[in-house]
Amino acid sequence: MPRADMVIVFPYKVTAAVKWGDASQEEEMRGLRAPNEAERHKMEMWQSKRQGVMQALSDAGLILMPYYSRDRDEIFVKVGADEAHLRNAAEMKRHKLELKPQYLSAFAEYKNDFTGRRELGYSDRCMVSHLFKAHTEENEKYPKPDAIFRTADRFQLIDHIIRSSDHHCAGVDIGQLLHDGDVLHYYPLHENAKLRDMDRDWIRCFAWGTRIDKVRNYFGERIALYFLFMSHLNKWLIWPSLVGVILWLADIVNGTPDNYTLFPLTIGVGVWGIFFVHSWRRVAATYCLRWGTLNMTPALEPTRPEFRGVSRINPVTGRIDRYYPWSERIFQVLFSWAVLSVTIIMLLFCVGMLFALRHVMHKNGGRLWFQFINAIAVEILNIVFTKIAKWLTDRENHRAYSEYANHLLAKTVIFKFINCYSSLYYIAFFKEHGHLFGMEMDCAANGLFLKKHDCLNDLGSQLAMFMLTRLILQNFCELCYPYLVMWWRSFQEGRSFNTSLFTNPLTVMPDLSSAERQSKKEDFDLYEDMDEILILYGYTTLFVVAAPWVPALALISTSLECFLDQKKLVLLFRRPMPQSAANNEPWDTAFDIFGILAMMTNVAITVFTAETFSDWSHRSRLFLFVGVEHVLIICRILYSVLAPAMPHSVRLLHMQQQVVLHKHMDLGGEEDDTETRDSAMRTTIGNVPYIHDMDNDDYGF
Repeated sequence: MPRADMVIVFPYKVTAAVKWGDASQEEEMRGLRAPNEAERHKMEMWQSKRQGVMQALSDAGLILMPYYSRDRDEIFVKVGADEAHLRNAAEMKRHKLELKPQYLSAFAEYKNDFTGRRELGYSDRCMVSHLFKAHTEENEKYPKPDAIFRTADRFQLIDHIIRSSDHHCAGVDIGQLLHDGDVLHYYPLHENAKLRDMDRDWIRCFAWGTRIDKVRNYFGERIALYFLFMSHLNKWLIWPSLVGVILWLADIVNGTPDNYTLFPLTIGVGVWGIFFVHSWRRVAATYCLRWGTLNMTPALEPTRPEFRGVSRINPVTGRIDRYYPWSERIFQVLFSWAVLSVTIIMLLFCVGMLFALRHVMHKNGGRLWFQFINAIAVEILNIVFTKIAKWLTDRENHRAYSEYANHLLAKTVIFKFINCYSSLYYIAFFKEHGHLFGMEMDCAANGLFLKKHDCLNDLGSQLAMFMLTRLILQNFCELCYPYLVMWWRSFQEGRSFNTSLFTNPLTVMPDLSSAERQSKKEDFDLYEDMDEILILYGYTTLFVVAAPWVPALALISTSLECFLDQKKLVLLFRRPMPQSAANNEPWDTAFDIFGILAMMTNVAITVFTAETFSDWSHRSRLFLFVGVEHVLIICRILYSVLAPAMPHSVRLLHMQQQVVLHKHMDLGGEEDDTETRDSAMRTTIGNVPYIHDMDNDDYGF
């Protein structure tokens, strides 16, 4: 049997305590009870659907290895495919594979070798299998027959055979089965040796990106782009961290961030913020060309398991698909945005109440306690609204994952921006000499020798509390929650096994199989990690002029985030299905918007809040703000023109690869065959056309 790649988990019994199936006589000795009528009907339905799915998979040429779970309440089916079937599926799917380095490592649609037809003198032959690159492991001397397929390629091809209705495919709607509960889990298997290798070298693989190809080959391009972005962010945070620490020491000497370093810091932060994402797009384009996804066209995405609708003939594919009209979804979308609007109004009221409480507690010496309470309240509200946003987006019933992610991001970004940063904006621009619920507000006093109210120091202390609380609380919950879920499921499994199957206390409980252990883990959700980094990026850039030390703390946070994320992927989550991606959207756009807002916010703090320009008139400060902001935006435009998002070297290599593909793939790789060329020339010379004296058409012939 070839290597098993995918696992499908079917329910077998409603509970481990009932007798069912072929082993019912054996289970009689274990003190199990007979099922009632409802339980029997459900298990019969499961059995009927399970047999239909397994028959379809077997008819499609897939190799199955089914076995019972430890307590016999589930059936695990390992799915594999031989090398010939993978090649046929790759040609049918037009799956792109990497060519050898001498062909510029271009990516071409796979084609099976065709020796040609004898009656045509084999002129239509196409021999291209030798062009594709063989992927060998570090300890292998010779490539295997199917070495042209990476493990991620195998997963995608087997998934295509399972889901697609093409010729020699099973046409199983896994999403519908998961939605109905007829399939419990569907996931690819981990490879322990590769996991240990990436775990030992996690800094270069996940945090620094020098070996990001290992992550891409194992987890796919979507997750690889996330960690590549994290490594790019880590590198770009080094210089702001070093400079920020020096400026922070200068702030300590001066007793306030409002000193001679403020304006140069504002300009530097503005340049950094608006150039960061554009520089990242250039890096992403370089790697996407190497991975063959640079010009990836949008494809029909698989239907989400949670999508509900009526069955109809898909007008694009001509196959039966689920359909949900937009006329029904529009009311759910309007309801979602109405809930979001009401929630934001309530949030702003709560923020005002918190600052009123801050004013009272500040008079009684409870300033730090309030800052801690404010930070905890922000994190709790983020968690609560994330649940609400997911509930609202689920009600909108989006078919594809990209549609679902875009609508969820739009809701969470608006709410979390107001929730996380509204109090900081209030301190920066409105607190000094302002009034709230009839109380006169002022910023906290600062300085060891000269006591004066300074909003920048007040802003920096609140920002520090936000950052430290998020660094400790968020990462602790992020790591502990999936571990506790996995431990609880394993504990329940062992407890159920001990209490239900055997009455003899001396019976030794067997270990779970590797596939069953992986089924107890959680699914990895990249959205939550990107959302967390986006909020951290906002804390790092929006108010950095008031706290130059923030980039250093952000660098520590992002490095720790890389470590925790790779630990989650390696130890605590099931292996995600590899997904191809040409960019990091819509997150790149979100980070770009945050960078522009950060530039404008820091310039506004320097011009309108700091005392550097307090002697200027309001009109002069407004002109200064508009002038600096426009100069920085013009610099961004010039940088985009001089250094486009797709570097010139990438564009040139991409065009060279297209020439190589046309030369070797479209023409069958025979253009350098001198024997064929000579034969063609001899054939042409033997049929030289006769040259006439005149044009016969002129004489009506």
